[in-house]
This record gives sequence, structure tokens and C-alpha cells, in this order.
Amino acid sequence: MSDKAFKCGLVALVGLPNAGKSTLLNAMLKEKVVITSHKPQTTRNAIYGIKTTDDYQIIFVDTPGYHAGKGRLNKVMVQQAEEAILSVDLICVLADPNEKGGPAFRALLEKVEARGVPSILVITSLDDRSRDDLYDAAQHLSTLSNFKQVIPISAKIDKNIDKLEELIAAELPEAPAVFDKDEITNQPENFLISEFIREQVFMLLQQEVPYDTLVETERVKESDDKMEIDAAIIVNRDSQKGIVIGKNAAMIKEIGTRARKDLETFFGIKVRLNLFVKVKNDWASKDEYLKIQGLS
Repeated sequence: MSDKAFKCGLVALVGLPNAGKSTLLNAMLKEKVVITSHKPQTTRNAIYGIKTTDDYQIIFVDTPGYHAGKGRLNKVMVQQAEEAILSVDLICVLADPNEKGGPAFRALLEKVEARGVPSILVITSLDDRSRDDLYDAAQHLSTLSNFKQVIPISAKIDKNIDKLEELIAAELPEAPAVFDKDEITNQPENFLISEFIREQVFMLLQQEVPYDTLVETERVKESDDKMEIDAAIIVNRDSQKGIVIGKNAAMIKEIGTRARKDLETFFGIKVRLNLFVKVKNDWASKDEYLKIQGLS
């Protein structure tokens, strides 16, 4: 332990859909705790990731992409992002270099400014853009709010991730750690299992199944050397059930195989994953299913 006073604080990662918030959080933690995909709206609720060193503890809040919510599920997601902003000590605003500062982005910045805490503008996708593109994006977007710092990063090639962590740590208040040093997330086990499975639904089914697919972890049985999981993939219509199962059950087997590998890596134990599909019409408007997703 160093002689410096210990720091601890909440840091929100905010941005429009597909800004790279979840990818950045996983890179910061050097561990996969949130699902990612190239599709917007992958993250549905505020997810906590914890980074602890000898000198500080950063409690990251990975929020749903900020957007004009239509329908109950989307409105609840936006509410989650807004509520996260209200409780933190620092806000990292993520933006792709293509972001022009449109109405949704400006509305998000209004929420950030109203909170009155330091904010850092994080320009993502450094690896995919020229120096001139990054400079132009930083010049334009930095004028839209009173950012404390502006930094380009790439989670993909681990560029400037450590530097961003330094900038964040410098803004944290002096406070004792909230979580034990070995904890990297406060999410319940059942929720994490469901998210790993849902990620593979996103990755494998592309546009065939809509974004309102839900995964419910129904049973987890653990022993010293194995974890057995029963989980249901919930869709809105009978026609979607066939797509998820696939011909000769090939699709659901592939979803299960990929999810099982991720779960074994995360939990460090052998996993037996039993998947099946349920149809629940218009589940996104029902409280019982929003609760499963941690949104109600």
C-alpha cells in the first residue's frame, strides 16, 4: 500500500447506442463481465464493474445506450442511464469519431452537465480512424460541453486504456473501498449467466430475432467441480422459436456451446448448460419479465 490517501468513487460510462461502453469496461477490468456486440441496445441495464488497485477503487457503471425510448422496455433502459448519471462522482462520455453532436447526443450532455461532476470525453475506435479524423472529432465534440479531459482510446488494441484509468483515478474522491479487492462485479450470478447466453443469441441470430429476446436462468446447481444450469430463451412469437432452435436443433446447440465456453472461462469451472425456448407474447410490457432483466 502506498502512502497516498485511498480513493474510491462511482464512474458512469455513458453514450449513444454502440458507443463502445461495454467493450471499454471489459478492457478496463481485463475480464469479460458485460456482453458486447456490434448491435445497438445490447446492454439493457446499469451494470457495475469494479477495478481495485493499492491506491484506488473505481466502481464503473456501464449504462444502456442513450436514445429516444419507444415502448416500455426502451423507456426503462433510458431511465436506467439517467439514474446512473445522478449517483456518480465522474462521468465518461463515449463517442465514436463519426458522432456529429446530434439531438440525442446533446440531450445526453444536458443530463451530464446537470449532474455537475467532472466529465471526460472518450473518443473511441482510435484503431479505425486516421489522426486527422480523431483530431477533428475531438475538436468538434469537446466544444459541446465543459469536459475536464479529452482522450482517444481503442479497447480493441488496448491503446490509451491505462492512461484513461489514470485520468479517472485522479478525479476520484478520497474514500475507503466499498467492495473487496477480489470482486470485479456486483451482478447476481443468475443475471451474469443469462447475459452470457443472450450475447450468443445476438451474435448468431443477427437480424432474425428482435432485440426483445430475454434469457431467464431457471436453475443453477453447483458442486466442487461442476456447475449445471437450466436456462430459457424467451421470445415473443411462435415463429421466432423455430429460428432459435434451428434445423435439427443446430442453432440452439451452437448458442449453448459458445455460451458454455464463456461461462467456463468466467467461473473457472466445468459447466453443463441446458437450453430451451419459451414463447411469451409481448413479454417486454410485463413487470414479471422486466424484473428478470433487473429493470423493474
